[in-house]
Amino acid sequence: MPRFLAFCLLALTARAAEPSPLRTFVLGDWGWADPELERQYPLVRQNADLQRAVAKAMAARAAQTPIAAVLTTGDNFYPNGVQSATDSRWRTSFEDVYAAPSLQVPWIAALGNHDHDVTAQAELDYAPRSRGRWVMPAKYYTHRFPAADVSVVVLDACSLSGLWNREYFTTAGEAATAAQWRWIETELAKPARWKVVVGHLPLKDHGFHGKEPEYAQRLIPLLERYRVQLYLNGHNHHAELVQEKGVTYVTCGNGSNLYPVQTEKASAFIGIYPGFTELEFAAETLQVRFVDAEGKVRFATQVPR
Repeated sequence: MPRFLAFCLLALTARAAEPSPLRTFVLGDWGWADPELERQYPLVRQNADLQRAVAKAMAARAAQTPIAAVLTTGDNFYPNGVQSATDSRWRTSFEDVYAAPSLQVPWIAALGNHDHDVTAQAELDYAPRSRGRWVMPAKYYTHRFPAADVSVVVLDACSLSGLWNREYFTTAGEAATAAQWRWIETELAKPARWKVVVGHLPLKDHGFHGKEPEYAQRLIPLLERYRVQLYLNGHNHHAELVQEKGVTYVTCGNGSNLYPVQTEKASAFIGIYPGFTELEFAAETLQVRFVDAEGKVRFATQVPR
């Protein structure tokens, strides 16, 4: 009997040591809704309708099985970001569209090139006003989910690209860019059961926008060296999954309007449809599901730790 009790205690201790499952959504390139602009421009109305359809599908799925957070891959507000923390677009394109109770969770937000058009600072300034719903403490930061031992490293990807740096940043910003690269390596070296990196710019996809060679040549080796399991991006407006050298690259830029893609055998999945991505982190596996605006799972796969 004592041996049996000891075995039960050992089993219970091992079970308690396992991290709790974590379920999140990923949404990219999404913010078009604005009644005034929609009245003036049919294309804005069309894109806003797609955004609302995706939001409805997200709300329905989260109502069935609750989520802990939404991760955004940038380009949160079109066409030119937001001007301030009190810009009306916060209400029309964020609060009103994602108003369902099931979506009242933290939004772990990354910046895209459109977010930099006017002032990226406006999205940082909104975070304290949102009472924890909009999470952006800095232009780049790490958000951790301790119970699941998931570390999400959120980049300000555009400032790391020579193309976007020349367009949006001055030479004085080079020191800040160098500091972000040092910070990235420090953060990726920290232990975590699951390491996720979110950057607006794609690394391995086959979408409309061209490659970012300077960004990719520096970041990809870091992902591989520090055993990052998942890289999330937007910028290209489609859905895609590519797996290479232990890293799963997920493009989730289909939160509203869509772009054409190249057909490539290197992709495990590629699709042009409005939708979002669902992530479910368990102790040893990550489930990745691509969901469309009708709530249908277009593709699902399992990523080992």
